[in-house]
Amino acid sequence: MVELKNPLYNTAAPSTQSIHADAHLRVTSDVAVPISVSTTFDYDKTDVKGCNYGPDQRYVYARESQPVQAKVEATLSTLTEGYAVIYGSGLSAAFAVLIEHKPKKIAIGECYFGVKEVLKQYQRLVPGVQVVGTECSFDGVDLVWLESPVNPTGE
Repeated sequence: MVELKNPLYNTAAPSTQSIHADAHLRVTSDVAVPISVSTTFDYDKTDVKGCNYGPDQRYVYARESQPVQAKVEATLSTLTEGYAVIYGSGLSAAFAVLIEHKPKKIAIGECYFGVKEVLKQYQRLVPGVQVVGTECSFDGVDLVWLESPVNPTGE
């Protein structure tokens, strides 16, 4: 996760923020970060203690972080005045939602089969979690999971 936002742009319009929100992360003169097609990055193992951002940024593996991801996180963090985290996979994002919100009762509609498998994993980790359908009364429901359109059918 990148730094919250570039404080230089606190008063800028959203259109300006969306272009320059990552200015504090830039290591080149490019206004837009170049598209990176690399999946792995060269680094000195003794020098890297984690994914760093800013002038000393070092990338190790694209699923952890890479330049375009850092730009997207910085831009969304600035525009929402919060923190944004981008995931390399929808299922890892789904699991992160569960871990962050820790629901005890989940109402779920039609969805990607992998999400239901993630829910099963979550239920194994957190005993007592109830999963109900969206036809329920929603009493005590902590999280409602809806997808539109439903993956993979598109309905």
